[in-house]
Amino acid sequence: MKILLVSHKFPPYALGGVEVYTYNLAQALLARHEVSVFFRHDDPAGSPFAEHDEEVGGVLTRRVSCRPHGIRASIAGEFWGTFLNRQIEASFARFLHQVQPDLIHVQHVMALSARLLHLARQSGVPVVLTLHDYWFICGNSQLIWPDAQVCGGKAWGLNCVRCAAAARFPSPAARLLRPGLAPLFLYRDRVAKRAALQAHLLISPSRFLIEQYAQVGFPRDRFVHLENAVPVDRIRRIPWQPRDGPLRVTYLGALAWQKGVHLLAEAFDGLPPESARLQIWGNPAVFPDYASQVRGLLADPGAQFKGPIPNERVGEVLADSDVVVVPSLWYENSPVVIQEARAARVPVIASGHGAMAEKVRHEVDGLLFTPGSAAALRQAIQRLIDDPGLLTRLRQSPQPPTDPAGHVQQLEAIYGRVLAGRGHTS
Repeated sequence: MKILLVSHKFPPYALGGVEVYTYNLAQALLARHEVSVFFRHDDPAGSPFAEHDEEVGGVLTRRVSCRPHGIRASIAGEFWGTFLNRQIEASFARFLHQVQPDLIHVQHVMALSARLLHLARQSGVPVVLTLHDYWFICGNSQLIWPDAQVCGGKAWGLNCVRCAAAARFPSPAARLLRPGLAPLFLYRDRVAKRAALQAHLLISPSRFLIEQYAQVGFPRDRFVHLENAVPVDRIRRIPWQPRDGPLRVTYLGALAWQKGVHLLAEAFDGLPPESARLQIWGNPAVFPDYASQVRGLLADPGAQFKGPIPNERVGEVLADSDVVVVPSLWYENSPVVIQEARAARVPVIASGHGAMAEKVRHEVDGLLFTPGSAAALRQAIQRLIDDPGLLTRLRQSPQPPTDPAGHVQQLEAIYGRVLAGRGHTS
């Protein structure tokens, strides 16, 4: 079967959770299928628009590059470009004609175009959409406001404008213009929702996300729950090493404020000297100001800022970890790092909301703490320092993660259902 995957980004150009999942999925599907990938990565020094067909890991990919210029580089252009782009749509239509897929599996269309889902459906090819976050119901995709508060509702689009404009237009004069922009954000949401419902089936790695979408009118019977997969054997290739010293605390992921890395730095700073070691792994170049802020908080000599780590080396990091911390402020859907930690049998301390509270069983295979509270996070870490037996018990009860081969078998059953016409087609 010919399968076309669509993602907003893809390795080696980006290594976030969606990108890594899409790459691993493509590699797993290759065993029995012909796979191609459509994604975007901009070349700042290149032409305003370009297409690049290249092979990545045995997979044919179409990479589109859009360098915003003229009106597209304006604030208005940036807004429309997050969900509509005629050039990318035309490139996608050409790639569809070129690869002639039997099924299209969309991972994300942020900064591509929501209309790719319409084009996919119009081509007559069955379409499956995996929802990795809240982009189809939230312009910033994370349901969190700039003041770090979880979204309290759209308020007819007024809160969406406030959320989007807070960083760009903080002046009182600009605030007077915000009500007039609310209809644009409501329009954006209508476009995104209609696009998502072009898919025959919607896949969600968490039940929490399904509930969030259902609350705003998405039909529950259109969803299938399917957990993400990680390369278990690759992660376990390096055996876990028992510690002989301080508690080894690890953060693996993006260095973005929504991830709450600053909370971890603040929490660690209050621990007894030499009781723990902290390693923060992430790329500081993506959000350099925030990375500098986190660095400034790492006063303890036991804290280290390690920088980016290739995904294939995550097993090395986990083999030298006693606990992984996921302190996210937003409603994470299904952090890949939690699955990776499970594969390595490393307990997780996570914020107790969103799907994280679904993935981590408190005092069974990890600990949950009050979201946004550095004090509560410090207390959770301190528990593991004071009670080594608790850490041992948490290591013994991880939920087994799904490996890519098993995940693909479940996906193939979903694909078969859609191809046979048993998925929703309305």
